[in-house]
Amino acid sequence: MENNNIAIPKIMGLDEQEIKALELIAEGLTYSEISQKLNLNENKIDSIRKNLMVKTKTKNSASLVSFAYKYGLLKV
Repeated sequence: MENNNIAIPKIMGLDEQEIKALELIAEGLTYSEISQKLNLNENKIDSIRKNLMVKTKTKNSASLVSFAYKYGLLKV
């Protein structure tokens, strides 16, 4: 099976900021912790998470993280 971990973010229209936020969400960080790491306010983090769910057609943070692992966007 071909490794599509590079193609999937481009196909889904994910940018680097979204991928970084997704990594931090997957690590279990709070919006406050993520906002500090990315130097963004908490409302922006929530907006990024919602945009990620729309782009990946997922329903919640758990399914978003599952999607990311399934397509190789995150490492175990």
